[in-house]
Amino acid sequence: MKKHFLLALTILFAVPSLVSATSAENVTKRRPDKPETAQIQEIRQERRNNVAENHANRLEKRFAFYHSRLSNIMTRFQARLDLLQKEGKNISISQVKLDAAKAKLADAKVKGDAAIAAFKAIGPAKFSEQKTEVFAARDLANSARKLFLETHELLKLALKELKNITRTVQEVL
Repeated sequence: MKKHFLLALTILFAVPSLVSATSAENVTKRRPDKPETAQIQEIRQERRNNVAENHANRLEKRFAFYHSRLSNIMTRFQARLDLLQKEGKNISISQVKLDAAKAKLADAKVKGDAAIAAFKAIGPAKFSEQKTEVFAARDLANSARKLFLETHELLKLALKELKNITRTVQEVL
């Protein structure tokens, strides 16, 4: 009971001392450093320009990674197919799918480079003027991404065929 009484007294005397009055001058001028709307528009526009440039840099890194990774896989895959061909195995189906994957990868690289160039070409303008450029660049990037995915799918199909070839070799042994 004494604890509750002491707590109530502490709250009763401490809380009013925490509240302080503010001067009328401070109340009328809450944010004297608030930027004007023209400055706000300029800041927003600068951020939009930086967003497009940053996005282009991220796309460049991502597409370069995809291209190098898939081309390394294709190189190893081709080496494996060459070994099987030297052994006298029929690799035609797998080779056709690998060639199609190489063609898709080349298309994806071209589309990716075009998308990166489109994002880097977005100049400082009002957002309404940039909107169509941004959407066109986005569509290019999406189509490049889809081509990279299709390349990956073709590689998986070629790998299945390679497994079938090696499986028949192992069954014979």
